[in-house]
Amino acid sequence: MRKFVKLVSIVVVLTAAVGQARAGVIFSFTESSGNVLMSSSGVLNTANLVSVVPQGFSTWGGTGLDSTVESDVMGDTSMGQVDTWFGFSAGTDLSAWVVDNPFTISTNDFFGDWASTGTTQFATYYRNPEITPGIGIAASDLVGSLWTPNVSWATTGTFASLGLTAGTYTIADAATQESITYQIGESISAVPEPATLALFGLGLAGLAGLGRSRSKRA
Repeated sequence: MRKFVKLVSIVVVLTAAVGQARAGVIFSFTESSGNVLMSSSGVLNTANLVSVVPQGFSTWGGTGLDSTVESDVMGDTSMGQVDTWFGFSAGTDLSAWVVDNPFTISTNDFFGDWASTGTTQFATYYRNPEITPGIGIAASDLVGSLWTPNVSWATTGTFASLGLTAGTYTIADAATQESITYQIGESISAVPEPATLALFGLGLAGLAGLGRSRSKRA
């Protein structure tokens, strides 16, 4: 009986680990009936990121996307300015935002007339080489170290007309796996690390073996 309880406990812990494999926030863009909608979800633990003061970038003003040759910024300051910034640990793969180009570079600074609802403000940004990818938020929106976005947007148009490139663009911190994702027209799911999956499988195998053993004894 003790072995069974122990194995159940292990599986519960591993299940939790699987669910947390991609902790962070997601900004999801979808097309619907001639409109583009953005919704935010998840919780960002800023303690798992690096507190920074971005050089060459202090505040973001507006709602929506700003994509030029010099910068790519997405954010919403309808409720106030951002005043606290976070980046990623050394060694983090930044290519999802820097190389893959979720926002098409254009001579138009702002894409769309976005209607915004919600109470949190933020700005995600990168500008090479002065600024590495990160996020700015309002310190007043933090609960401890946790930030939960609740903004949603709507505007007339399509991904193509607004300069959005369909795909899933995630930066996950190299040290903690805390992540920020742009999801544009594609669904994503939490993908556990291979090692976590292996441990989870061992836990299930242990339960199955224990079940067989108990059956033989019956």
